[in-house]
Amino acid sequence: MSYSLESDNAFPSKIIYLDSRDATTYLATTNDGQDMFSYFQYQLTEQVEIPDEMNVLISLNGATIPYSFYNIREDVNDKVDFSIVESGTTNTGTGTLTIPAGNYSAISLGNFVEDEISDLVLSGTNYNFTFTMDYQSDKQKYQYGIAGAGADVLKVLDMTLLFGSGTNSSTHANVEFGFRQRDVILTPTTSLNDRTSDNVIDINGSIHGVYIRTNLVSSGTLDSQNGTFSNILARIPIKVQSGGIIFAESEHNNHKSLVDLNNIGVLTIRLTDERNRILDLNGLHFQLAIQIDFIKKPNADRLTAETRRLVGSEEYSVVSDTSAGSKIELARENIALKEEINRYQSKYRVGRPRKVGRPKKTKIDIP
Repeated sequence: MSYSLESDNAFPSKIIYLDSRDATTYLATTNDGQDMFSYFQYQLTEQVEIPDEMNVLISLNGATIPYSFYNIREDVNDKVDFSIVESGTTNTGTGTLTIPAGNYSAISLGNFVEDEISDLVLSGTNYNFTFTMDYQSDKQKYQYGIAGAGADVLKVLDMTLLFGSGTNSSTHANVEFGFRQRDVILTPTTSLNDRTSDNVIDINGSIHGVYIRTNLVSSGTLDSQNGTFSNILARIPIKVQSGGIIFAESEHNNHKSLVDLNNIGVLTIRLTDERNRILDLNGLHFQLAIQIDFIKKPNADRLTAETRRLVGSEEYSVVSDTSAGSKIELARENIALKEEINRYQSKYRVGRPRKVGRPKKTKIDIP
């Protein structure tokens, strides 16, 4: 949809430049109690006033965000629940591998899991085993394997990755491992590496774009996660490697959200992934610019002219009311009342009223 922006110099576009380090209040903390600079509120010293006859278009003018958040994040995609059972028995050992938050490559993630998962002490039967997780670059998949080790070297062990039924199923790394959210059985054969991931792995599966959300908009974008309109101001695709800077430039952010506000005094800004989970910038700050364009409301010219006429007339019922805001509000009420009376009169037309004392004509039947 296109809008005709107001060209009157009285209402030029405005841009609010924000730096997260200038926040009035930070609204989220990390698990160790540190402020998250990606979620904050800012109180404007001088608020932006919106004229009564105007609506505003809110859009992202630009942003610079450090790519300092991780692809494996705490309580997002850092758990692997699994169980191991000796073939032909019901003896079962269970465990959970927690992957430390960090930016992993496909190879470094596989190496970490290989080294750590085999050393876990299992609940139930504590099996000794060797686990392999080799990245196949030609297929972009992992190849998995399990075999008994030490005292259990002669045992045939079956491993199940509990991506569907594990206690941490909501924070599993199944996408990064190349599986849907379901339990996956790894059964050894004569070869240690015997099971290839179902899907191409997505090491950045938890985030593909940065979403900027704000309290200024609520109905300009529709979020498929819940199927309703949301407070998303813009989505910025990630086109740089970890450690770089994510840029959003005004020429690539054409969406504008139409809102009806009286003023802008408090801004709330939140950076999230596509599932509305806050991003932890790990101590770094970001900057953004929000553009405000003014457009006239429908019938604004007629309403403004009529309001000005009534403000200068004697159509107020309260003589002592001298505030301009109150006069304008009352003038609008009078306009609405007049329109309602006109609609009523046009619907119920009546004839000329009888004069008082004039006898009503009576029809007389003459035989």
